[in-house]
Amino acid sequence: MVTLNELKSKQYDMIYSLGYNCFPGIYMKKYFLRKQAGVIDWCISISLSHVNQLLKNRCKDLFVYEHLTYISSFGDGSTLRLRDKVYQIDSAHDFPSSINTENNWLSYNEVKEKYERRTERFLTSMETSSCILFIRMGGTYEEAKELEHILKGMVKNDFYILLLTNSEKELLSAANWDLPYTCVLHAPIFSMDVLRDDKVWEELLSGLVIK
Repeated sequence: MVTLNELKSKQYDMIYSLGYNCFPGIYMKKYFLRKQAGVIDWCISISLSHVNQLLKNRCKDLFVYEHLTYISSFGDGSTLRLRDKVYQIDSAHDFPSSINTENNWLSYNEVKEKYERRTERFLTSMETSSCILFIRMGGTYEEAKELEHILKGMVKNDFYILLLTNSEKELLSAANWDLPYTCVLHAPIFSMDVLRDDKVWEELLSGLVIK
């Protein structure tokens, strides 16, 4: 078990969001903790088990054309929401509705190239960084344990995980999951009031140090 204070006592070469939505990436940027885009920063990835599968496969074939299906428009309707049916990960911001339709994704080649670049940078940092922090919203004990196991095989040096597990217990209280690389905190992660609460993110991210 790792505490939040212990995470804040370390220095990180990279800090990456592992979903489940855009809020970690948004607030990481606000606190100057985001050197570069991760692979799924701006995606919707409800299932940690599917994120684990993505990582286990070294992000291979994410958003290949044959795996994509149209779900809906997103947010204010300015973009399309397309789902990778294999990884159950949704693109929410990549396909502007001004030039893409439900059946015609004119932005596809550009989007696919962007994710390939992000994947290459991400995998390179796994090899070259001395210490990496991963931030994830949502997941069970079993999924978090599997995530540690997968990252141990991917990351050459040190890594830690900050995981918010969906819970109505005291906000940001610690969950003793007895995982050696993971700090687990309780939070109602599907509450928009909590997700948009600057004070919550300040408590989480203020004091984290990126080199």
